[in-house]
Amino acid sequence: MEKRTLFQDHPSQFYLIAARIIGFLITGIFMLFMVPEFIALLSNETADNEGWILLFYLLSIAYGCGFLISFWKVGLGGLLLVISSILITLYAFIDSNSWAVLLLFIPLSFSGILFLIYWKKKQNR
Repeated sequence: MEKRTLFQDHPSQFYLIAARIIGFLITGIFMLFMVPEFIALLSNETADNEGWILLFYLLSIAYGCGFLISFWKVGLGGLLLVISSILITLYAFIDSNSWAVLLLFIPLSFSGILFLIYWKKKQNR
């Protein structure tokens, strides 16, 4: 008879599930709000700041790719999530010149940090 592993047997499993839930929510919110805005951007006339807005979409796509990669390669996906969240936060800071926008880093990087914690604990086992 096969013994099932419980969260009590492997507490690091909690980090993985929490990271996937949080990452799914953040990526879903990005997709929900960004896809219609991107379609509207493409349908309008070109603006002076089109390249600046395109950079934000590319960083958001990198965040989404990091989340997808984390299903197969947890360490690489977590690292990509943290790096893209740092870049998104820097973009928002440069765009708004407000120190309060740096708080955006906390929820964006949380799932990547949890993936990296899980990956590190898995390496130590």
